[in-house]
Amino acid sequence: METEISIEPFISGKIRARLIWSIRVRAIQSAFLVAAVVLLSAIQGFAHHGAAGYDTTKLVTIKGVITDFHFGNPHVEISLDVKKDDGSVENWQGELNSPNILARAAGWNRNTLKPRDEVILVGYRSKNGLKVLRLEKVSLSDGTELFPKGGNGVERY
Repeated sequence: METEISIEPFISGKIRARLIWSIRVRAIQSAFLVAAVVLLSAIQGFAHHGAAGYDTTKLVTIKGVITDFHFGNPHVEISLDVKKDDGSVENWQGELNSPNILARAAGWNRNTLKPRDEVILVGYRSKNGLKVLRLEKVSLSDGTELFPKGGNGVERY
């Protein structure tokens, strides 16, 4: 007498279908999550470190009074009020390198600039119309250059 071996699956049909569906959903969710993280990381890195957001064909010079000086990561930021010809005041923002680069290359620290200091900023303006400059040079009103790009090795970022 021959014995038959049952090939019936150990898991019933309904449970197997749910398990397969669950595995597929989790695989799709995992793939989507990985793709989103990779995409967002790439966008953040490009936006944060790229010059694509600035019009690098034309340097803009503004003169104003500092309202805030942030010597911190990821970039040093200078906020200033710029008086227009009609007497109105615009708030501008200037962005430099990291504090580490400025400290090593130009000797900057958190006391280099203070609110109410008058400065001249030269840089590339943001393409989106915001009053933001990617700074190439920072000078005091007397002409003293604090950040002469190209004059003290700062261009080696």
